[in-house]
Amino acid sequence: MQIDITSFGHKYGEIEADIVLDMRCLENPYWVPGLRELSGLDAPVREYILQYKNCAAYLQTLLSLMTMQAEMAEKRGCERLRIAVGCTGGRHRSVTAAVLLAEHLSKEGYTANLHHRDIERG
Repeated sequence: MQIDITSFGHKYGEIEADIVLDMRCLENPYWVPGLRELSGLDAPVREYILQYKNCAAYLQTLLSLMTMQAEMAEKRGCERLRIAVGCTGGRHRSVTAAVLLAEHLSKEGYTANLHHRDIERG
């Protein structure tokens, strides 16, 4: 089964997907000097988000849930699962979560394609 994961910014419009995950509840690196110009692809942004226990726990729970979702979809015979991961601008939190999710699902044996729709806009 192919899994397509797309990060996006809610302020740039919604996205069509089987599952839409909202990361606006996570701590926002946008407001931290030195992190605003970076993205979720950069280690300092990822480290900033994951330093908060509630954020790390939320993301760990999300990874477990999406693994279960993938297993159930595959069992139903789905050929493709589209997961969208959003935050306000689509540059920091959603990118971080989408990367972690793609890495996790790949380790679980799935083909995870990753795309960042709004990373240059956010």
